Amino acid sequence: MIAVIADDLTGAAELGGIGLRFNLKVEINAAVNLNSKADLLVISTDTRSKPRVEAVEQMAKVTEELLQLNPTLIFKKVDSVLRGHVVAEIEAQLRVLQLKRALLVPANPALGRVLTKGEYLINGQPIHQTSFSHDPEFAITTSSVLGILGGSELPIQVQHHQEPMASTGILVGEATSTADLQAWASHSDSHTFAAGASGFFTALLHKLLPQANGFQTTTQDPFEEPALYVCGTTFSKSRDAIQQINENGGPVCYMPAAIALATHPEEVAYQQWTSEILSCLSTTGKAVIAIAAETTAGASVSADDLRKKTARVVQLVTLQYHNLKELVLEGGSTAFAVLQALQLQEFYPIREVSPGVIRMRVAAKPGLCLTLKPGSYAWSTDIWNFDTQQTQVP
Repeated sequence: MIAVIADDLTGAAELGGIGLRFNLKVEINAAVNLNSKADLLVISTDTRSKPRVEAVEQMAKVTEELLQLNPTLIFKKVDSVLRGHVVAEIEAQLRVLQLKRALLVPANPALGRVLTKGEYLINGQPIHQTSFSHDPEFAITTSSVLGILGGSELPIQVQHHQEPMASTGILVGEATSTADLQAWASHSDSHTFAAGASGFFTALLHKLLPQANGFQTTTQDPFEEPALYVCGTTFSKSRDAIQQINENGGPVCYMPAAIALATHPEEVAYQQWTSEILSCLSTTGKAVIAIAAETTAGASVSADDLRKKTARVVQLVTLQYHNLKELVLEGGSTAFAVLQALQLQEFYPIREVSPGVIRMRVAAKPGLCLTLKPGSYAWSTDIWNFDTQQTQVP
């Protein structure tokens, strides 16, 4: 068994989709299933949205539990742009694993995300000059990798794969190409804790499973309706696409200000919002739940509070609408909050729709399919398909 610990749900699903390419039996779970028969077991911890102390405790606990399964590899999936409590969690996991060295390769060149000369660039632009500078919880204010990661109990070294690797500390691997990722995978060994984004994980699977071709072989099952879309990302291109659907008369149901800005929203406000969503599902077969940027502009509203309010309305909708075929969740923390409210935690990927966009069966609801997508990734047109606007989110 290969085990992965992810700090958010969409990242967990992304690596589950990569497992499908290698013909692995994949299970994604919010808890360690000691009876799992999966080839690839991916645990989603949602620690990226938790306070630092709680995140570290959770990572250590899950790592200890996974050791009971005696996996051939434990991989830590981090955000490719290093949001979250990356260093503190790695330090805790090294202690549990009794290892002295971690290799962290966050770059994802296939998405234009590269790390070179100690700097993080996205499509050639310093990361702090992109939309990631506006992240509500982990705003990125520098392109320096050491600056993004912050301080550490252990030495942190950013280096090229041709340089000698130190025997202790956290080594951050520079990468501008797939060949660089493969070179780092070749340096990975039993004395090194591997962490990083999807590109590095793919390179590690090629090393571990050289007989697999790494290409998807799953069936192309059709996307069905009714479909409920829940978009919790602040990524500007996604918000713009939703606004375009709304302006063209599409089934967008924005969170009312009476809910978004209230400390304790009245139940009638939730019922009215729920009725609007149910009406869209009944008349168009689709509904998009989102938060308009102007609703919360200048207001002191926490991202966690908005996630919980979104999860609350999804819970109300699913209690009253029993024919839902597809649940599409954008943004890892929002997805985790929604599924926690619905008490769903075990999933089986069936198709990698596009890189990072994963469609799964829900263990507790056989008639429902769940699709997850990171906020900054592109949609697939067969999932994001609205007659009133362009179907692709760049």
